[in-house]
Amino acid sequence: MRISIALLLLASTLLGGCWDQKSIQDLRYLSAIGIDFVNNQYVLYAQSTDLSTVAKQESSTTIQSPPATISIGKGETLQSAFDNLQKNSQIPIFLGFVSSLIFHERLLEKGVITTHDIMNRYGLIRYTKWVFATREPIDKVLSTHSLVGFSPLTSLLHQPWDVYQQRSFIEPLQFYRFISIFWEPSNTLLLPNLTLNQRSWKEHNQFISRLSIDGVHAIHRGHWKGYFPSRDLMGLRWMNPDTRFAGLIIRQNKTPKATMRIEHVQLDIVPITTEEHPRFQVNVHLKGFIRELMSTVTPAFIRKNSEEQVAEQIRGTFLKGVKAGADLYSLEESLFKKDYQAWRKYEMRKRNKLTPDSLIQIQVNMYLSDSGKMKMDALKYPDPLKPE
Repeated sequence: MRISIALLLLASTLLGGCWDQKSIQDLRYLSAIGIDFVNNQYVLYAQSTDLSTVAKQESSTTIQSPPATISIGKGETLQSAFDNLQKNSQIPIFLGFVSSLIFHERLLEKGVITTHDIMNRYGLIRYTKWVFATREPIDKVLSTHSLVGFSPLTSLLHQPWDVYQQRSFIEPLQFYRFISIFWEPSNTLLLPNLTLNQRSWKEHNQFISRLSIDGVHAIHRGHWKGYFPSRDLMGLRWMNPDTRFAGLIIRQNKTPKATMRIEHVQLDIVPITTEEHPRFQVNVHLKGFIRELMSTVTPAFIRKNSEEQVAEQIRGTFLKGVKAGADLYSLEESLFKKDYQAWRKYEMRKRNKLTPDSLIQIQVNMYLSDSGKMKMDALKYPDPLKPE
């Protein structure tokens, strides 16, 4: 009997490991973090959402978008800013669900490398979160921008890839790729810029704000090379093998004749190392189809016009980067990978800087796969007197 009682008491002591466990409703879950640098201080913004708004609601009534809670902390270091943010928190904070990270342009100018240590050293912050930059106030970017009835996590800030697959222009970037590109000496990191669009969507006949990607910030070897708006990046999509669905307008004498959708990009960059500075030849193979036809044009005209446009846009974006001292296509990477010894020689002699004539040739080949569900001559009205 005594042995049984002793065993029972001993077994009860093993239950003590669960006594200090926190219930999920007693934690505050952060979903996004923003970092700014103002007046020689780091400013940390944290977005948190109510988990009950993440799951699908079964109610038949219209549900308003739940607000996102934003906390702000300041400090001389990022850790001290986080400590300041925690100071007024009413419940413990959990960082394991952070799915987005935003850097303000001011921090990029100072040097984003200062955030590298804490973002990698702390184990709960995952490498799969999306990374953005912004020129807007971070607290406004982190405010709710989801559609009515949707969770705050259903937005461009937290799920940008689905939007990119429908309109491939500036590719969103996850943190593991950010780290990989950042530490490659031959690569230029292109960080998508988030902005607030105030005049595109309406609810109850009033304009509401929505997030939009309107450009990129170029970073090379840890140094910020500037901001490039979308209008300067028209050629970027044709130099990205991850392009899924990009549009192109076919014009004749400045009049739109058709629109195309490009759904496949194959790229080959050939470095030429026989001169004082490296030169590059670009070969681009595209696959597209007719999405819209406004006038009767031949497939040959569409192919030729699209190839000329793509080549012109590629060179235009390249020259915008050269003017700002940025390698927007990471052409240097192809030299680094294909002829490392030549790259070292150019690097030692400080001859790696691009010039307008560094891109000597752009060869574009467009494969026109189909014209959709309609024929190319669908705009022709049938002749009722045509003999059968």
